[in-house]
Amino acid sequence: MVHEAVRGLVVAPARWRDTRRRGVAVACLAGLLAAACGGGGGDEEDASGQPTAEPTPAAVQELVVGYGGDPWVDASEADQKRKPSYPLNADVCETLVRLTPEFEVAGSLASSWELVGDNTFRFTLKDEPTFNDGSPLTAEAVKYTLDYTVAEPATSGFAFLGTESTKVIDDRTVEVTPTRPNLRLIEQINHPTYSVLAPGSDPLNNPEPTCTGPFEVTEYVPNEQLVVERNEEYWGEPAKLDKITFRFIPDDTTRTLALQNGEVDLITDVPRGVLSSIEGLPGIKIENAPVGQVFLMYVARRDLAGTDKPLADPNVRRAVAAAMDQSAFVEGVLDGNAEQVTTVAPPEVLGEHADLVEGVPFDRAESARLLDEAGWTTGPDGVRQKDGRPLELSIVFPSSSGGGTGIDLTEVEFVQAQLAEVGIRGKIEQLDAGAYRERLDTGNYDLDFSGPNQNDANPAFLLSLRWYSKATGKNAPFISPGPDTEFERLVDQTLQATDEEELQRLAAEAMHELVDNEVGGIPLAGVYRTYAMKDTVQGLEAHPSSTNQRWSSVFISE
Repeated sequence: MVHEAVRGLVVAPARWRDTRRRGVAVACLAGLLAAACGGGGGDEEDASGQPTAEPTPAAVQELVVGYGGDPWVDASEADQKRKPSYPLNADVCETLVRLTPEFEVAGSLASSWELVGDNTFRFTLKDEPTFNDGSPLTAEAVKYTLDYTVAEPATSGFAFLGTESTKVIDDRTVEVTPTRPNLRLIEQINHPTYSVLAPGSDPLNNPEPTCTGPFEVTEYVPNEQLVVERNEEYWGEPAKLDKITFRFIPDDTTRTLALQNGEVDLITDVPRGVLSSIEGLPGIKIENAPVGQVFLMYVARRDLAGTDKPLADPNVRRAVAAAMDQSAFVEGVLDGNAEQVTTVAPPEVLGEHADLVEGVPFDRAESARLLDEAGWTTGPDGVRQKDGRPLELSIVFPSSSGGGTGIDLTEVEFVQAQLAEVGIRGKIEQLDAGAYRERLDTGNYDLDFSGPNQNDANPAFLLSLRWYSKATGKNAPFISPGPDTEFERLVDQTLQATDEEELQRLAAEAMHELVDNEVGGIPLAGVYRTYAMKDTVQGLEAHPSSTNQRWSSVFISE
């Protein structure tokens, strides 16, 4: 539970607490995960309805995980500073507070936290935590960590921290003051970006940081593997596994075959195209996380020079959204392994206000009408044109070598086909991590097909990270509705809300403004993150946020 010292500070509401259980139950009833709905534990029942015995741990407790591509090889230096916590979280480092599978904030290294003044938060550290070298956790380590995140290349833009933000009060107490009004700090600081490091640790130049988590890095071979072993100095409940080897296998087919051949024990981000073929295999089970990721398209309105792109026209943006048959995408392309959503984040984070976001309904005739109204007429080749130029939109998306967004070419080709139905030519470009980042940072695209996760407890997380004009990311100027808009005003208010119900309402109103009115983001589906594993792998608690996945509860049974 969240400590009472929060004193009214906004945290995730209690009504979300059953999200994970409900999501798995729905998937089971739909027949999507028939092989996995027991999961391995004391709550299982046999054919007669009697509880099954707890699995017996095997003598050797080593797990080999088939992961996507090495997420740090082609990453920016800022992302390399987050090894081994983001985007692959190897359970080596811990944050002051953590994100539960129900999108709640709970204590981790901090025993309490409170808003003590004008935009200032005080964290009191637990007495028990120690680093894996045996040294105690101190407030100085927290300050070192937060200062390290803001030092160039900075990794902490979405929480608005600066070099003077963190102040040590005493050995167990630290205060943090964002550089601008931001009452969402508690919900944000659970992000693995803020994993606490021992003073002197530098993941950018040394992939074996000194941290407080249940595992510690023993080997990192770029493009090959990351190996972690149980931290024998861990201050909390010890990990059940002795060792985890994360093997980097970018190719989806190769990763799947590695599981079938017994080369790995578990694979992440199971390709939807092969899911049905492995669900019934003997000795293999499937586990889905609740929806924490949304497939969507970011809409670029302007380029680096500030010049309007075709999607600067609100009629063209709405026409693109109206051309998307979301039902066909979910049921046909994703094989039902997803949910139709109208939001750019999991609907659960908005609570009872999620219905405020209606989405642009699929209506091909309306899409065509809007394009006609915008002056784009159908040419002899079926592609709409205006002033002698065709209506062509570049669609960029990242390759799986960046760590596994879960997006494949088939899904982007669906968007291309939907656009073609209304006379828009879509030009698909699948890019490696570096090229993709460069395109986003320069605005050299029209539609960015992406799969962002809800990685912290702030309902307005993605809104303030990507579309907010005051966001520090380089991409914001190209996709933001702009500084003097209703959307901007609402996001400003989410950063200063002090009541959880008010926060959810404001976030929902901002999302309504973005999706329904501005059409600055086009949701396509809320997807399940899927893991496939041997029957002997027990105790995995699939987290809706892949960057908050934990491994200490996993063990190997006989």
